[in-house]
Amino acid sequence: MRKKLFCLLLVLVLALSCTGIAAFAGQPDRAYTYEDDVAVPSTNIFKVKKIVDETVMGTERLLEPTEIFVDKRDRVFIIDHYFVVDEYGVTTDKQLAKVIILNKDYTLFRELRTFKYKEETLTLAKGASGLFFRESNSSLYIADTQNDRVLVSDLEGNVSKIYTLPEDVMLEKAKGLEPKRIIVDNMGIMYIVTGDPEVSVNGALMIDSANNFLGFYGTNKLKQTAAMKIDFMWRKILTAEQNAQSANSYQPVAFNNLFWSEDRFVYGVSPIKDNVASTVVKLNALGNNVFAQNIDFYSISETSKQKNMQLVDLTVDDEGVFTVIDSKTGRLFQYDENCNLLGIFGGYGNQKGLFLSPMGIESDSENNLLVLDAKKLTITVMTQTLYGEKIREANNLYNEGRYIESVNYWEEVLLMNPNFTRAYVGMGKACLAMEDKQAQEMFQAGKFEQAMDFFMMGKDKDGYAEAKAGLRDEIVRANFGLVAAVVILAMIGILGYDQIKAFYNKIVWKIQSRKGD
Repeated sequence: MRKKLFCLLLVLVLALSCTGIAAFAGQPDRAYTYEDDVAVPSTNIFKVKKIVDETVMGTERLLEPTEIFVDKRDRVFIIDHYFVVDEYGVTTDKQLAKVIILNKDYTLFRELRTFKYKEETLTLAKGASGLFFRESNSSLYIADTQNDRVLVSDLEGNVSKIYTLPEDVMLEKAKGLEPKRIIVDNMGIMYIVTGDPEVSVNGALMIDSANNFLGFYGTNKLKQTAAMKIDFMWRKILTAEQNAQSANSYQPVAFNNLFWSEDRFVYGVSPIKDNVASTVVKLNALGNNVFAQNIDFYSISETSKQKNMQLVDLTVDDEGVFTVIDSKTGRLFQYDENCNLLGIFGGYGNQKGLFLSPMGIESDSENNLLVLDAKKLTITVMTQTLYGEKIREANNLYNEGRYIESVNYWEEVLLMNPNFTRAYVGMGKACLAMEDKQAQEMFQAGKFEQAMDFFMMGKDKDGYAEAKAGLRDEIVRANFGLVAAVVILAMIGILGYDQIKAFYNKIVWKIQSRKGD
């Protein structure tokens, strides 16, 4: 009997140990959101679908990847590096850049180490860091940074154009083009983030297909801090020599990366600094930020904003949901199209779902996220969890005007994560958009009263104020006859009082005048 009990306990211990090992090896649950500047644990909105390394790609191991891009066919483009082999077949210490093109299933389609331009063979210098594939003309735009040029090539390596720094009076101070990041719009205009610090602060360089400089685009707005206002006040008083000695600089900050979306907006991400008005922007054709609110990023210390975070890239899917990566903490921040935080996930570590140095991020046609890690030398493909799908579906149903279904999905989200107060805000907005009859049938309460309750639970002061104003207007409309009668009686009372007072004053005046006689 004792032997049976011992064997049973041993089996249980081994089973628990294996379970623990399996859990440790899987994706850690470090997801969270922020509510009133306080970190709140959350369910993961993404999970690891696949780890793409050299065994999956069918190539040699990545060496020093710098950029990733995904086209509309879900082909993956990577800029990586390789060691040059000399004429004797000996591998040297010299590195050059190359472009790796993968099929939809992440297997190798082609690798471009050399390019043909007329009768010349071209290579990419070490440090090439920008890549964009334009569907309309099937052209690959490569920012060959150290060679100070942009190559336009087909997928076989045949170069059709080479762009260098245009001649323009506004670029006289530029040392060169030094392209770091590049996007191309539907008109074929290139937006280039240059590495020249004297030029990059003015925004991205706009260059057309004829290599004409069209101007700067999307200069980062500065935040008017108290220190800046005081410094400007002193500058009006001090002499030119004294101002020249000032160490304070209030130049705009250059973008770290840009993203071209199919709705013809340009998204930009910048370093987190005190003088940057908005770290993530959505720019229209005029280069103005159309986001209604600024976006705050917080550290994993759960207490304060992280001053030394390095936001290096972002991606936007077809529904306007955008994800930003921080290369220092390995965190991914995802927001909906209205800048509402959906979740923070990832982190620093060796386990699946964690990162050591995420340098690039892209999304494919199925809203999967592809994260390029420059230290792990892999691409982590992440897909939405059921919880993430429910959030996305609730938001989409609201946008389609299917408000009752949207509320049902938000209720499912709350069952999975009661801490997600954004769900209450979504339910409140759906209530406001409903017909009052629909709200009565669903909640046994008027839509404004119910929306006020949801907004209160979601800690949305603006939404609560809007619902309260709607309720006040509804009460006035429902009791318009009574309100009108009260107003009329009040007016009659006021007018009658004035007439009586005038008549009284007239009699008093007559009496006093007779006494005077």
